[in-house]
Amino acid sequence: MLTQWCRALCLLLGLWACSGWAWAAACSAQGLAWLRLTDQAYWLPGEAGDADATNRGRVSALMAVQVPGDGRVWLLGSGPSPTLGQALACSLTQQTGWQVSDIVNPWARPELVLGNRAWPRAALWAHEAVAAAMQQQCAHCEERLKVRMGAAAQDLGADTVVTVPGAPGLAGGLVSGDQGELGPWVWWRLKRTPEQPVLVWRLKRAAVWSAPGLLWADGPPDLRDADLRTLQASLKQLGSLSRHDGATVVWLPEQGPAQGLALLAQSADYLEALAQAIRARQAGGGLETDAPARWPALPAGWGEHPRHALNWQRAWRQIEEE
Repeated sequence: MLTQWCRALCLLLGLWACSGWAWAAACSAQGLAWLRLTDQAYWLPGEAGDADATNRGRVSALMAVQVPGDGRVWLLGSGPSPTLGQALACSLTQQTGWQVSDIVNPWARPELVLGNRAWPRAALWAHEAVAAAMQQQCAHCEERLKVRMGAAAQDLGADTVVTVPGAPGLAGGLVSGDQGELGPWVWWRLKRTPEQPVLVWRLKRAAVWSAPGLLWADGPPDLRDADLRTLQASLKQLGSLSRHDGATVVWLPEQGPAQGLALLAQSADYLEALAQAIRARQAGGGLETDAPARWPALPAGWGEHPRHALNWQRAWRQIEEE
């Protein structure tokens, strides 16, 4: 009898060990490595380029913060799909021991919000303007994301309806206004277009800023679905908001590595030089189809970056309409 009981116990322990190993393998297979910013903050940079089958849509940075005292863990962005969201939850727990309690959607980008369903017990938060934009735009954006992801589109599941914060029965809620506090952050509402809000976030305990939708560190800013003048105004406002942090500021961009003080000025200078070059080309009778201009102060590699050519086309049309 004792022998049979021991065998049963060993079988159960073996199954548990195998299950734990499989869960760990599933996490490590994704190659998700959270970077430590502070004792209470970790960051996962967004991969360069557009969403595709290889990166499975993980092209937007995420930030996880544990609030000292109450132990709640806040996640800024939820990933591009429920499948990736589960891998994100697993990898974060493996590396930190944290369990996410609250998720914030910083702007209506599918790569940042379609993972909401991976955390059914977490409270969901967003600005009311971001939630409205998600309701209006995400259905169309999901279809575009499916096309870009190709074979990996299965990660989105059969039901791709995004879970929007503030819906009846959901924990969490909506914030409003132009600035405020939420969890471990102070936030401000800025814009990519007159109709497209995006929130920037500063840790209360450190000069660490997350600026999704506004800053990129792997190349020039992304003007896709954005308005040049609005984006310029938002970067100027961001400079005013962060000036008290001075040289201690750390910028967490949409894509690329964390950067210091120079990134914001570099991005603003690029947009201004881009506008000036387009106006000069248009005044000289140039065509939109001509090769995009380059200038001496253009950062190394930005002229060859795919976003520069796309930015040139989009800014050309907007300036032409003026």
